Amino acid sequence: MRKLLCSGSPFARRVRVILIEKGLEFETDFHDGFRPIDEIKPHNPALQVPVLYDGDRHLFGSTLILHYLVQEYAGCPPRPADPPLAPTITRPERHWDDMLILTAIEAMADALMGVRILLASGTADVPYTARQRARITACLDWLEQRIVPEGFWPEVFSVMDLNLMCSLLWGETRGAIDFRTGQWPKIVAMIDRWQSRPSLLATPVNALPTVVSPPAAASA
Repeated sequence: MRKLLCSGSPFARRVRVILIEKGLEFETDFHDGFRPIDEIKPHNPALQVPVLYDGDRHLFGSTLILHYLVQEYAGCPPRPADPPLAPTITRPERHWDDMLILTAIEAMADALMGVRILLASGTADVPYTARQRARITACLDWLEQRIVPEGFWPEVFSVMDLNLMCSLLWGETRGAIDFRTGQWPKIVAMIDRWQSRPSLLATPVNALPTVVSPPAAASA
């Protein structure tokens, strides 16, 4: 039986969505906020979730886990949906362009997580926060030029779409960003398109935890 250590972070939500999209059964070990270091350290030296156990396979890091699930379970028919789940992480004919898109999304997501931690700790009024916000804006501006309202890969539900929307919806719910300002209309249209997809409805962004622990054991 697969076991997923996860939290309410956008990184963990990505993995939960793909497991559901693939119709793969899994047990969830959910703990929002920050897990104690001694508890998470045996599972991931980076002290982060998600962590996936799949038989003898032990994986950590959402990007690696997504690659694993899409590649290793390529023959596993996804649950019926319209449009369908993309068959690969990137479009074969545009692999490096799509990898660049995924890299920009990851940079934006990491910056957004950093801003949220600083806000929660009450130390957001520092130059580092301003630079993180500038990084988020720059990445979204760049991504807006490369997306259409139907998404990055319009014929399917892609990991590119998933990774971007999970981060922005999490940041919106947690008060770290307002992306519905009119500055990124195609990104907003993509998110509005996918929000009612069953796998997204099954993994809603949870309410803000009442206790925020030190950032040393941050989940990702």
